[in-house]
Amino acid sequence: MGRSVPQNRAIPSWITGLPLLLALLLPGCSESSNIMGLIAAPGVEHDAGALLSRSRIRLDAGDYEGALRDAAASLDLAPDCGACAVQVGYCHLGVAGLDMFQLARKLMEKNQEKEGEAATLASAGESNASGQLTSLASLVGLGSSDYEAITLPGNRLGELEGAPTSGPFRDLPVYLPKNSVEARDSDSSTLSHIARATLVLCPFMPASVKILGEQPDIRHGAESCQTDEEIDNPGSNALFVWAVAHLVEAIAFHQVVLYTQDGVTPNLQKRAAILESRSEIPSLTEYVKAVKDLAAVVDIILPTDVGAARASMLTAMFNDLQTVSLAFQNMAAVPEDVSQGIVDAIAELQGQKDKIGSGAGGGAEGKDQGAVAFKDQLTEGMATELRKQISSKIDSGQLSEQERTDLCSAYRQISTQAFAGCDTP
Repeated sequence: MGRSVPQNRAIPSWITGLPLLLALLLPGCSESSNIMGLIAAPGVEHDAGALLSRSRIRLDAGDYEGALRDAAASLDLAPDCGACAVQVGYCHLGVAGLDMFQLARKLMEKNQEKEGEAATLASAGESNASGQLTSLASLVGLGSSDYEAITLPGNRLGELEGAPTSGPFRDLPVYLPKNSVEARDSDSSTLSHIARATLVLCPFMPASVKILGEQPDIRHGAESCQTDEEIDNPGSNALFVWAVAHLVEAIAFHQVVLYTQDGVTPNLQKRAAILESRSEIPSLTEYVKAVKDLAAVVDIILPTDVGAARASMLTAMFNDLQTVSLAFQNMAAVPEDVSQGIVDAIAELQGQKDKIGSGAGGGAEGKDQGAVAFKDQLTEGMATELRKQISSKIDSGQLSEQERTDLCSAYRQISTQAFAGCDTP
């Protein structure tokens, strides 16, 4: 049989006057929603319905673990029950520390706080997107333990350190991310529950809110996510849970791959400027090593090999943000007080990505051309600085052939932009 879509019930009269979003969330929380008719066998229907009702009562009481057990049991009994799946999603978010009512209220408050700051940044021609996502990280309870869980063990790969305690980059730490698949299966309780909420809801979501194109969300195209029939309207409460799950993951991934201490410029982009500091890098040997380390870090954060790029945290972040945008578009109504700041940040980041086009950029066979082009865009300032530095050293005759080869090889890891100093023997 085809999967039944989540059902919404009428909004009680006492809710009138509260923000519309809270009204949209009520169908997923009340114990009185009727799922009869969603499940085939009468005995199973009764048992699943009872479990679902008990789950909703426990969720209202703040017993998220108990609510999750009952909701999961109801879905096990009735795998085609959309309302059961939505309840499981709510419960996973609750266990992850995301109370939907509190989150809605906080989003309203945060959006009001950011309005003045956004106007100031816009008038100065500066980006507000990274700052908005960074501010949301604390809002949804993400912290250093979550970021460490989705980072390579010890934040290092062999001798390469993301946060060295000495050397020129000691004051510009970065995270060395796991790929998105490993990150979702990490020790971060918040992100693992978010990932499970996404997986359980996925089969009940229409294609219109999934990323299935040239750089797909690898979960959305999985066999376990396929629907038996087209779902036109899963309901606003289901779409909101779907959106929140992807948004929280996007925020976490953004904090890792584009880590910034000032809320504006990622530390990765700041590292190139420090390479010319005589006090930080007194010898040519140390300079060559620092450039090679920088190139290796860029390769980890911004991979371009097809398989690595598709599973990368950066690609997943943009897919998450696009999913949030699609979910908001398909919801009956989302108050601007809740959504506007998020929508603006998503539009700005997606606009930056869209400028390069999916087929832009050069690169060798086996490279994801969209990833190559986006890497070039993100590292443009860094590449410009490196070209200036390397050219100066070539022109002054400082470099041996091996040093020049090493620097040019590192430069090509960072950017495909033409550089005569490395193209000319």
